[in-house]
This record gives sequence, structure tokens and C-alpha cells, in this order.
Amino acid sequence: MVITLKDQVKKEYLKPITVYQVAGDISEGLAKNAVCGKVDGELVDLNYVIKSDCSLQIITLKDPEGMEVYRHTSSHILAQAVKRLYKDVK
Repeated sequence: MVITLKDQVKKEYLKPITVYQVAGDISEGLAKNAVCGKVDGELVDLNYVIKSDCSLQIITLKDPEGMEVYRHTSSHILAQAVKRLYKDVK
């Protein structure tokens, strides 16, 4: 399977691979800073398994989408914390 990166570099893999693993294959730093991925234009989490040819963009906090995903995830974490502290909250 061929994955085309944002800069048009093509990476070839013989078996399914996660977005996080592709980021790690590019660089350890990118994997550490990755927030999510964009596969064929659709935002996906880092555990998303790529099974066929596609385009891939690794999203970090430097990208506008990265900040949106970070804030959205943070709001869910905050909501879970509040629910654990206050059982009757909605």
C-alpha cells in the first residue's frame, strides 16, 4: 500500500499501519507531537489503521485542526472529571 504524505513523498508499507506508526516512521519527534491525522481529507485519531492507498497529513498543535482537536478532547476530559466529582451533574 502507498501512503502519500503532505509534501507528496510516498511511503510504501506491506501491511496495515496506524497513523501514529507512520508518524514514528517519519520521525520520533513527529510521533511525539502528533495530535491526529487527516486521511484522504478526513480527520482521524492516531490509532486509525490505514489499510489501503491514501493521502495522509500528520496533524500537530501547529496546525489549526490540531488546536481544535486538542480543545475538543480537553473539554471531554474536563467533563469526565466534573462527572466523577459531582455524580448528579449533566
